[in-house]
Order: sequence, then C-alpha cells, then structure tokens
Amino acid sequence: MEKPFKSIEEQINLMHRRGLSTDADTPGILMREGYYSIVNGYKGPFLDPDATRAAGDDRFAEGTSFNDVYNLFCFDRDLREVTFKHLMQVEAVVRTVCSYTFAEHHPESSSYLIQGNFCTEAEFAEFGLKNYIDNLLKLQSTLYSCVSRPRSEPVRHYKERYGHVPLWVLANSLTFGSVEHFFHLMKPAERRLVCKRIAEATGRLGGDNPYFDPKDARLSLGPIVKFRNICAHDDRLYCAKIGKRSPIVDYAAMIDLAEPYLCAEDYEKLLADVLLTIMAYDKRGSVARHVLEASGINRIFDRATSATSKLLEFDEPDRPIWTRRARRE
Repeated sequence: MEKPFKSIEEQINLMHRRGLSTDADTPGILMREGYYSIVNGYKGPFLDPDATRAAGDDRFAEGTSFNDVYNLFCFDRDLREVTFKHLMQVEAVVRTVCSYTFAEHHPESSSYLIQGNFCTEAEFAEFGLKNYIDNLLKLQSTLYSCVSRPRSEPVRHYKERYGHVPLWVLANSLTFGSVEHFFHLMKPAERRLVCKRIAEATGRLGGDNPYFDPKDARLSLGPIVKFRNICAHDDRLYCAKIGKRSPIVDYAAMIDLAEPYLCAEDYEKLLADVLLTIMAYDKRGSVARHVLEASGINRIFDRATSATSKLLEFDEPDRPIWTRRARRE
C-alpha cells in the first residue's frame, strides 16, 4: 500500500511506537535530512528481529535511540566523502592512461569511432567478456554522442575550432563506467600497456610482478566503478556489497582492489582517512562495533602499516588521535 504523508510529529510518534527514543533535536534533524533517508536507510542493525516478526512491523532493540540511527547515517556520509575523494584519483589515472595509450596507437582524427581500432570479438571473449557487438556499439554510441552533442565547454570549443575532438579532450566527458568499457574493448597489447603505465605512474613498477595483469584490472575496475557511483549518488556505502556470486566485494575488499591504482603515499592516506573516520565515531560510542564488523569495515585496520600510523599521529594537531593499538584495546 502507498504510505500516506506524515508530519514531523507523526513521524516521531511512529518511532516511539516502534521503540525508538527521541530528544529535542530530533524534529530539526528530520526536517533537514528526512525520515526516509535516516530511519529507513539505516535502521537495519538496530532492529529486534524477533519483536519485528511478532509485530509484523519494525521494532527496535531495547534502549535504541534515534541518535544511534542518525549517527550511523552521519558516519556513512563522512565515509562517502572520504572514499569519493580517493576514488576520484583512481578514476583519473585510468582515464588518463587509457586515453593516452589509445591516442598514441591511433593518432588519426576521431580514431575512437573506427571499429578496427578496438579488439576483435575473439579477443573480447578471451578476456572473459560477453556480448561484444552490444558493448562495442554502446561505447561508440556514447563517444559519438559526446562529440555530436557536447555538454562540456572544452569539447565544444575544440570541435568548433578544429572540426573534430581527440580522445584526450573527449575523455573528461566520459563517465568512469564508460572508461571501464573503453579499457575492456582496447586491443590486448594496449590493455597490457595501460596496466604497465598505471604501475609506472603510481611508482609500483618493479619486483617479481612488474605490473598487474589486465584481467586483474578487469575484475577490479567493475567494483571500484560501482563503489564510486555509490559515493557520488549518496547511496548507502558502509554495508554495500557488489556482485551476486563469489567473490562478493564489500567495502574493505574494494579498498584492496583500489591499491594498485594509487601511489603508495596516496593509498596510505586513504587508509588513514578511513580509519580516522571510523575511530572518531567509535570513540564516541555512536557507531556500534557490531555494525562495523558485520559490514566488514573493521578489516580496514588489518591493512594499516607503520606509514598509516604516522599519518594518524600527525593528521591534525587539534584533533584527538587514537592509535591502532588503542582501538583494539
């Protein structure tokens, strides 16, 4: 049934009936943020399953307050902000290296609209992907649309002045998802060069594995793109899981997947920013540990290194710092 409009007072009364206590700040928070965004989005960890089943309606665990749910909502918002900033760096390096490598090998005007400049159907299948024709036509349609109906000023200016738009100008108009599909459709040798150049650009070239395999890039880019979009669209992040079959990628697993695309110091900064966000809320007791454990976010602590600890110690002089050791105690 369609749910009727409820005033702020009615929303508060509904929470009381369901076992959620409120205070004087609750009406203002509901007016600013909305009942649906906070309660419906973040109630899960605070519900009493048995009481909910018996009542046929949401029932919260004894002692749960609206602020408990709201603090999880705020934690997730802060986590999205921190995560998005770093995933933008991942997006930038993939976009830049793909467009550079393709343009280097196919310098002719509008080369990205020529089917022969991409991999064959057999090479696409060998890469572990399906629906070659659909994917190729969709990508080229997107590219053509960006050129023929430019929305960005740089693309429009370049087209008006030179009559065409090279990929390195057009690339910034593409979504991260389109860049991912572009990488999938590149010729195999160019994909390998993209991975090598990303390793070079991030200072990770060397050792027994000089650069990560294109198939590893294929498996990692999909979840990274989805998590990036979760952040951009203000969807629930802390408990997000990508994939229907094993391996399921949760937030902590995504952090692992992002590592090869970031310089070592940028990756350590990502870990430190995430850990500071977790510890700031956990120290106040506003985000229950079982919530973090159930979502897998607590595993981020296992990624931390001495370099991360240094960033935590010197992050902000006026901000309380909790070391990794203190957190575990």
